[in-house]
Amino acid sequence: MTQSKPQPSEIDSIPDLERDEQAAYEAGLAVRADAEARTAGWVERTVEVALNTNHGFPRGEARIALQLGPAEEVVEALLPALLSPNKRMRRRSMTLLPRLDPEEVCRQLDPVLETGSRKSRRAACVALAAIGAPAEALLTRLVDDSDETIRNRAARALEAIAARPPEPADRTLSSVRPFGLPYRDAPPPRPRSFGVAAFNFSYGVNLGTLVRSAEAAGAEAVWIVGRDFYYRPSTKGTDWWLPIITIATPAECLERAQQEGFEIVALQQGAAAQPIWEAEWPERPLIVAGNEGDGLPQRFIDAAALQLELPVVGNIDSLNVAVATSVAMFAFRGWQARQSAQ
Repeated sequence: MTQSKPQPSEIDSIPDLERDEQAAYEAGLAVRADAEARTAGWVERTVEVALNTNHGFPRGEARIALQLGPAEEVVEALLPALLSPNKRMRRRSMTLLPRLDPEEVCRQLDPVLETGSRKSRRAACVALAAIGAPAEALLTRLVDDSDETIRNRAARALEAIAARPPEPADRTLSSVRPFGLPYRDAPPPRPRSFGVAAFNFSYGVNLGTLVRSAEAAGAEAVWIVGRDFYYRPSTKGTDWWLPIITIATPAECLERAQQEGFEIVALQQGAAAQPIWEAEWPERPLIVAGNEGDGLPQRFIDAAALQLELPVVGNIDSLNVAVATSVAMFAFRGWQARQSAQ
């Protein structure tokens, strides 16, 4: 009698990352760990990754980390690239500088305007134009530069800045670099609201986008169930503030949800799914979304207090999973607001 070959479990079937993706993933994690630890020389090492690494994952992680570092050190480390004869170095530097503290960037760029090469001064014009109002004094000086190209660029930059609407007097967090989130050494406590769980996403950019939406909607946390590779640059830094919890299996996710008082809301099309605008939500949902192609395992659907779908009226049969989950988060917030108004 032959024994039947055991079937792989839902979690065993997770595809491995390709070798280059795995290497990029590990490099990005190393950049983040270096920045979080603030070990000696981390700014210089992070600038090296931001300027010289071609893969978007570690480079994006480095760009985020630099915006959270001490502005004086970061600007000082980036200026040699702006002065470099290498065009790629100048371009990457001049796109990073406007994301930093504008006063510090202008302070350190000031002497560059006198001593830098023509190409460096042209790059500085681009960076100063992106900085905006704090750079007007330096750009005004460049209008009188001996080089006609520099004069023209500075004049166009000043015109562009003047055409921008004025900043509101009561600036909100969303208008403050980086990404509207003040830096903290650890995620701050978050009020009870709802959670999001993502099962076995195939594409890291989708998972990163979901994390960004979850922070914006005020989720307590994002639980990543199964495959946990996500593209951190698409989070726009929000995973530095929003707790990200990795869980190995659906069974462990369901057990933890029960322990923490969540009720499962399965985001999955099907005969039992309610249209999202008709749903009566549980008070504290865990919104669970599944793999882009295969959706959710049946055990999530069986455990759900509510199964939801987003009816579509166009020709395509579904939304991107990160988009659909984002819609669901804000639909829950809308339901909460209506309940409070009653």
